[in-house]
Amino acid sequence: MRLNGGTLETLDKRAREVGLTRSRLAERYIEEGLRMDRHPGIVFWQRPAGRDAMLAGSRLSVLDVILTFRDNNSSIDATADYLGKPRNVVETALGYYADHKDEVDAWIEEYLRFAEQEEEAWRRQQGLLA
Repeated sequence: MRLNGGTLETLDKRAREVGLTRSRLAERYIEEGLRMDRHPGIVFWQRPAGRDAMLAGSRLSVLDVILTFRDNNSSIDATADYLGKPRNVVETALGYYADHKDEVDAWIEEYLRFAEQEEEAWRRQQGLLA
């Protein structure tokens, strides 16, 4: 693959900033671009826990929508109402989830594990304050 000099310089600079090789960063951008083409309305953001599939124009991740969907008895309408988003936004997240279920399920497991650890730390702290 050939890229012009300016693009290579920008890619190299960004790769240094995020601690990846040029090739790995280019591969990530290509993969994410292909996913965004397949799932309009999905974008990728760098968050403290890593890259995350997000709903464009919001702070909601696919993970957020899937967890809410599960908590609302797998009802698209109830999920949309709870999130205050149109039905098609929930459908966008569900479409992404359908194509990347294993990956999203792994994110959910990690998220729930982290939340449990944080709650345990909070409870220990509360015990010290009591």
